[in-house]
Amino acid sequence: MKQLKKTACPRQVINKIFKLITMKNLILSAAMILTLAFNAAASAVEPVTEKAEKTFNQLFKDADDVKWTNTGNTYEAFFTSDGIKSRATIDAKGNLIQTIRYYGESNLPANVLYAVKKEYKGAEVFGVTEVANRNGVNYRIVLKDDKSYTHINANSIGDTELVAKYKRGDK
Repeated sequence: MKQLKKTACPRQVINKIFKLITMKNLILSAAMILTLAFNAAASAVEPVTEKAEKTFNQLFKDADDVKWTNTGNTYEAFFTSDGIKSRATIDAKGNLIQTIRYYGESNLPANVLYAVKKEYKGAEVFGVTEVANRNGVNYRIVLKDDKSYTHINANSIGDTELVAKYKRGDK
């Protein structure tokens, strides 16, 4: 503690001591809260089952930046594979439930791209979300032209369905 001037009145001395004690308590409290928060976060992460991890490693050998989350009855792996952001859902028994991939026009199968370009002339593919599960492979595609964004669904044989069309707010 700093030396106080002898001319300071007792009230000023008490106020300075109180401020020092309060500051130390705040710093200690903050440090303790941070420590508890980090420990809680670390212990809240449930490990992936061996079967789920084995399935993932067999199917996605070239996966990079893998991050797992537990969604209750299943595990989700978020990763990048060949430059494509992806997500795989696997149950605790190691069964692959679904994969989701996010990419652009260049990764869309040729027959689907052809059907989209034929039906929506002049629109460019802004983004694709590919969902593969027991129902097959389906594509959620966002198209962009000069005036609007168009959200369509397509199946693996190229059938398309208009979901919504939005006027562009950036023009």
